[in-house]
Amino acid sequence: MKKYIFTKEEKHRVKEAVEALEKESCGEIVPFFTRQSDDYSEVSWHLAAILGIAGLAIIAMLSYTWLLPALSFLEAFVVILVLMILGYFLPVLFPVIKRVFISDERAMEMISLRAKEAFLNEKVYDTKERVGILIYISRLEHVVLVMGDEGINAKVKKDDWEKVVSLITDGLKRRQIGDGLVNGINHCKELLLHHGFVRKDSDTNELSDELRIKE
Repeated sequence: MKKYIFTKEEKHRVKEAVEALEKESCGEIVPFFTRQSDDYSEVSWHLAAILGIAGLAIIAMLSYTWLLPALSFLEAFVVILVLMILGYFLPVLFPVIKRVFISDERAMEMISLRAKEAFLNEKVYDTKERVGILIYISRLEHVVLVMGDEGINAKVKKDDWEKVVSLITDGLKRRQIGDGLVNGINHCKELLLHHGFVRKDSDTNELSDELRIKE
């Protein structure tokens, strides 16, 4: 999985979408992108064990059938060790491999935890009328979470965010994350206005409009 780098144009378009939302709505949007929600280091150990055991089994089978060239114990050990090292570093070099070994439950556990941390660290809760919204995007897992503060959740239900999630997830799959995020933010604006979150003259910009990126 190649590292996704937001262009200046994409960052600018995301910021413009947030500004447009906040010109009409009293909501405060925080878009947050991360490459992955955890390093899932256990995958490296699992794959190392799998390749090591597979290598041992192959050596044993070939030895039993007399198809294996003469190998000393040390040589066999080195072969297995190399396979295990390869298994350990493959997920590090190619993170997409992790998706094969990570269970949905494990991934969602970490995504939910990191999203809550982002909600607190970015002070999404710290708005006068509790109208902050976090859009959390975890690229490796292709998962998007939308978390609203108390003021938003009083009117906008979880099911209402499904279209926002769908638009951004579609962008993730097409490697057009900037487009997906802009489309998702624009739909957030429609939802907020539909539920009566209209900007008042006394409203101020309480949270930064910039896209947050965590690598």
